[in-house]
Amino acid sequence: MTITEANSLTPESVAASNDYHRSQFEAYDMITGRQAPELGGQEDFVDFVGVNYYIHNQWTYPGEGGSMIVPSDPRYRHVRDLLQENFDHHSKPLFVAETGIEDETRPAWLRYVCNEVFAAIGNGVPVQGVCLYPIVNHPGWEDDRHCYNGLFDYADDWGDREAFEPLAIELARQQRFAEAINAGEPFVDRRETDVSALDWAAHVMEERTDDSRTAESAAL
Repeated sequence: MTITEANSLTPESVAASNDYHRSQFEAYDMITGRQAPELGGQEDFVDFVGVNYYIHNQWTYPGEGGSMIVPSDPRYRHVRDLLQENFDHHSKPLFVAETGIEDETRPAWLRYVCNEVFAAIGNGVPVQGVCLYPIVNHPGWEDDRHCYNGLFDYADDWGDREAFEPLAIELARQQRFAEAINAGEPFVDRRETDVSALDWAAHVMEERTDDSRTAESAAL
């Protein structure tokens, strides 16, 4: 799930931003036959839809000269609203196929995302689950940087992996909330995460992503 807002509010820039935003649905619409039906797409080709979401997925448009929209920004659209938009478009059950963040922010991000997912479920959006990505720390795609973004770290000489305990505790806590919702208990909107505290993490993730892409380009 990605979000773009126009850099300026001229009719032309707003229309271009909206078109760019809607482009994220094009592949799905082709698979289901809603767009380019000559390709042979059909609605029953898709049973459910996986969506990815990271803290640095919201931007002003166009990209060149655009800026990231951080969680404390009034323009920031929260995950519950993005899930609603995706369900309204796809009309299929959803699951969050990828979400995660690095370093000490991992528990806070999981807490935020899960609360947003539970809110979407409470609003009638059929979200089937959340996939914590990745489950183990890994090297950067091109720079071999040790990415502390998983539940477990690298294996030691004996094949054991140390768990990041704060994330493990938060994961178990959110699983209990999910079990309660599945048992029919009403959703409680906890909003425990101060989203302004995530702003710094958003910029860090953007910088690290850019560095990895730069390394990849240099390797090519």
